[in-house]
Amino acid sequence: MLVGGRALVRAARRSVLSRAGFDVVAASDDDPPVALRGTRLVLLDSDVAGGLVPAIRRIAEGDSAASVLVVAPELDHSSLLAAIRAGARGFLPENVGPRGLVRAVAAALDGEVVVPRAGIAMLVEEVRHGAQRHAVVDGVLLGLTRREVDVIMRRRAGMTPKQIAVELELSDVTVRRHLSSVARKARQARSQPLALESTS
Repeated sequence: MLVGGRALVRAARRSVLSRAGFDVVAASDDDPPVALRGTRLVLLDSDVAGGLVPAIRRIAEGDSAASVLVVAPELDHSSLLAAIRAGARGFLPENVGPRGLVRAVAAALDGEVVVPRAGIAMLVEEVRHGAQRHAVVDGVLLGLTRREVDVIMRRRAGMTPKQIAVELELSDVTVRRHLSSVARKARQARSQPLALESTS
């Protein structure tokens, strides 16, 4: 199944995959249908209506065993990680040629993860450095999760918790929890040197 993107591009991808022997059951410019029975792979354009991450989650949480392969104009760190975390099987640049598209679809159908070399380096970097990031909050260097950094940077830019929630596709409660967690870590970091000084 091909979902999202421009109709002409979808038609070209459908043609390439059909000529390679793949059975393309449907093509849609809109949200993927909830019921995908019999669909083994969804080739999902990154600019799908309703947003990429929600579309991947709808497919992954549905009653389908379909894998999701995201096609995007460029490989960027946050989109790659968001897609993989949401349940995508892989990430593919939209300028991949016909052979590359066929190889990627075949690999995804065989259960392999499809990520370009540059994307693998991003994933390795993410694993190597873990979920911890460092940021200065109120003059104190803190170890924060990636999501806490995402939230705090947007808050510093003047966004409200509701705006942050919409942009990051989180609930308002989750955004407030991240802000509370950052504030707690800042309080703990400031009080730690005082506690050490009082015991000496």
